[in-house]
Amino acid sequence: MTETLDVLAVGAHPDDAEIGCGGVLAQAAAAGLRTGVADLTAGDRATRGTPQQRSAERDRATDILGLAARLDVGLPDGDLGTDPSHRDTVIDLIRQVRPAIVLAPYPEDRHPDHAAAGRLLREGSFLAGVERIGDGKPHRPSRLYHYMVHQPFTPSFVVDISTVWDRKLEAILSYRSQFGTQDLEPETALAGGVFLSVIEARARFHGAMVGTERGEPFHTAGPVPLGFLPGVHDLGIDDGGSYRMFQ
Repeated sequence: MTETLDVLAVGAHPDDAEIGCGGVLAQAAAAGLRTGVADLTAGDRATRGTPQQRSAERDRATDILGLAARLDVGLPDGDLGTDPSHRDTVIDLIRQVRPAIVLAPYPEDRHPDHAAAGRLLREGSFLAGVERIGDGKPHRPSRLYHYMVHQPFTPSFVVDISTVWDRKLEAILSYRSQFGTQDLEPETALAGGVFLSVIEARARFHGAMVGTERGEPFHTAGPVPLGFLPGVHDLGIDDGGSYRMFQ
């Protein structure tokens, strides 16, 4: 029985969470929160990399981010969300680890598995709290936030990950079979460094939205609750003229 988690990030494949919310995961773990990732599939249909390679890469990324748990859910790569039982599996996952916060892919991503993962977590997070559905003690996460993999969206909020950017990048680079730049065949759209450049540019772009060096964007269906006016605690602080896209 896996221990409960404070923050659970869910990816369709190993490396999704590192790409979309690796910075926040590193921050949460460093803050002492029990933080984990659940990979819905093993990514075994990827063009490059054997299951053994991908497993070793995932273990290294897990250590770099300081995660308390990494879970293999065992759903089919390439067919995620095509059977009603997949949602039941997600409900069981949520009831097992009982997270307060769930992070999941944006449900309109170009990759069908990413989009399906976002939908499964949106539906499963709600239905896990319904007593007469499935087995186990009901549990509904307090918050569900969607992270970006491919599909851009207007963020509901951006988290400053400047201080943990190097750790996020190191975790992504653990997946050499997917993002390596040397002696790897066949060629793919993700390999060779171009995709990593996109990840870097995206972090800088979203960081600039909020006046920081690098940021991770998240989307939520409703307003984010705040205890006070944002920015009040920064009164009188000189930000050094940091560039910000907005006021």
